[in-house]
Amino acid sequence: MSSIKRDAIKKKWEETDFPLVCETCLGDNPYLRMTAEPHGKKCRICNTPFTVFAWQAGTKGRLKRVEICKSCARAKNVCQVCIYDLDYGLPVAVRDKILREEGGGTQQGGGLSTLATAIPQSDANRSWFNAQQARMIENGELDHNVSTAAHAKLSSVARMEPRYERNLPKLCSFFAKGECNRGANCPFRHEMPRDRNDPFSKQNTKDRFYGTNDPVAKKMIWRRHQIEQAQKKAEAIKDEQDGDERAIATCYVCFDTKDDTTSNIQISEQDLRDYFYSHGEIASVRMHQDKGAFIEYTTGEAAELAIHTMDKQKICGRKILVTWARQPKRGNSRYGIMDGAVAVGGQGGGDARVGEGPVQPMAPPGSSANNNKKDNVSSKDKNDHVATCLPVGFTPSAQVAAAAKARAITTSGLANTGLAAPKPGGGAIRRVGAAGIRGAAPKPYYPSADPNRLGTTAPTK
Repeated sequence: MSSIKRDAIKKKWEETDFPLVCETCLGDNPYLRMTAEPHGKKCRICNTPFTVFAWQAGTKGRLKRVEICKSCARAKNVCQVCIYDLDYGLPVAVRDKILREEGGGTQQGGGLSTLATAIPQSDANRSWFNAQQARMIENGELDHNVSTAAHAKLSSVARMEPRYERNLPKLCSFFAKGECNRGANCPFRHEMPRDRNDPFSKQNTKDRFYGTNDPVAKKMIWRRHQIEQAQKKAEAIKDEQDGDERAIATCYVCFDTKDDTTSNIQISEQDLRDYFYSHGEIASVRMHQDKGAFIEYTTGEAAELAIHTMDKQKICGRKILVTWARQPKRGNSRYGIMDGAVAVGGQGGGDARVGEGPVQPMAPPGSSANNNKKDNVSSKDKNDHVATCLPVGFTPSAQVAAAAKARAITTSGLANTGLAAPKPGGGAIRRVGAAGIRGAAPKPYYPSADPNRLGTTAPTK
């Protein structure tokens, strides 16, 4: 049925040949019969009449029909039925939140992405916005590209596998009351509701489209927050156990050894550079035998992007695991930052450290760093070394040793006491002074206890 659009209002009515829907809403049946009703109802968002499509969503699914027009669905890149994102399968609120956090509101060329654009809700502004969207669609200017970091984050939380359980019939209200007499012929599910105040039973198309008051999105955001908190807590516990901290701009690439068919494939440094150079400028690549490699970037953002993009990917047919590298804290190991970096969570296929043991502190002045077994120095020479603070293995002449010893005694404060420098190993501590022992401290003076104050005693004649 073709309608004649003669006035300005009817010219804005939408007529399409096929809906914009996701795979889940189509159902599991590949043979689909779909009905179309031109100008069947108004759009829930813009109130514009549009073509209504209806079909049976799978063998056990219910009858589904589109809820919003195709123009509004293109503006937010969502399905016309479930109002979920077509590229990542996420609610609009979750997608927009990740775009704001990762700076995905701008495209790679620098322009503003239409996904991050807020759609106006007033009638006048929405009419102007719809006209701009229609012009962009006709000219092919409508682009939903996002930044690389935002795409990697969205891909990590995407739910693109079909969820056909969303197509099941709704609950039968008459069955819950005990009044349904249809039996097996009832098109609704004969199950009792779990909770009368369940927030998922009160969902609104407008709220889901604009990303406000969406219970499904709130639950996903809460679950994502709980997972991030658990990961931070696990990393904190890991830091307390091994004393290592996360590297700033270094990632660890672990080669998979569980698959015997690909474990013999050798990955070279050039192969890693070819796959990881697109995420940022690489400062260095250090191969860790045949287990993995450390890739250091010039910025931490490039390393984070490489971890989100290349984790669980394949290089030359061999699977790799990419995670943050660990660097030892000060006083925790003998090696440097890059040499001591290890993989987070033990994904490195073994310990990637090159040395063990705590850092030995520097020997204080006047003491020896080595024991008598390693030093071929006599006890007298050792005492002279302790008193003069000379390095181990250095045997000066007699004049130089005497001058250094005298200078050490002068600077130590023992020159005017006549006492020799104490020998190493401790001993009784004696106070420096003529009497040797200091007398008792004088008693405090209290004026009220003075008998000669204020005429307490008679003056002598």
